[in-house]
Amino acid sequence: MQMQSTVKRAGAALVAAASLVVLSASTASANWSSYISSWTDGDKSRTWEDQGTYSQIQFTNCFAQYGTTESVVVKLWHYYSVLPNESLGSKTFTACFNGGTSNGEWTNVPSGTNTLQFEADKIAQGGSCCLLNVGTVYVDTSKAD
Repeated sequence: MQMQSTVKRAGAALVAAASLVVLSASTASANWSSYISSWTDGDKSRTWEDQGTYSQIQFTNCFAQYGTTESVVVKLWHYYSVLPNESLGSKTFTACFNGGTSNGEWTNVPSGTNTLQFEADKIAQGGSCCLLNVGTVYVDTSKAD
């Protein structure tokens, strides 16, 4: 009888743990934040999944070492592991160079689940002259936020 009770408790604990994992997975957010240190033209972010038609990238506190202009062109890519990546367009960030926040919003992300990635396409005057540093990078995949 004691063996049967132990098996029931273990089974109940297993079901509870599995339910917790399922709940966590369904509420997981694709939003993330990080920083950039010493990027040159062409450096790319990690990839993330977006399940809507919108992605937003924010840079706060930018600095382009050796740059003569204060801007960075950020290009968003629809990332494919086998096929060539598809460009979703570019935005020019300038406000983050004064300690503020620059914001790029892309509303042309294909519907469904997509893997995305951004690239520093042109830092300051471009041509691998400069090193981009960003204090905070924030990626948001929900326009509702």
